[in-house]
Amino acid sequence: METNQNIEKAIESTLGAAKNINSVDVPAFYADRTMQRISAVKNEPFLSASVLLKAAAVLVLVCLNAYTIKYVFETPAQQTPVVATATIDDLVNDYQVADISNDWLNNNKTTSHE
Repeated sequence: METNQNIEKAIESTLGAAKNINSVDVPAFYADRTMQRISAVKNEPFLSASVLLKAAAVLVLVCLNAYTIKYVFETPAQQTPVVATATIDDLVNDYQVADISNDWLNNNKTTSHE
């Protein structure tokens, strides 16, 4: 790996050059005048393509939201279904449990605690 023998002198000269930089005074209202010049050059028409696209997007979103709100308020409220009281025998008949006796489903077991 080659090393530069004069690297210390180059570093010192670079730091010395940075120390000699002075601040610059900007004339009053320089930024305002510059922005006015930029806006004069950039003279975009009022109805450009980007403005029309933005307006169309906003219009589509507003219409979509209005339709959604209208749909929500016009939809009838869902009624809760009437709960039928089914017995275990009905469940056995519906699902055709292959057990001959369904007494264990009805808790009709006879317990003998005698």
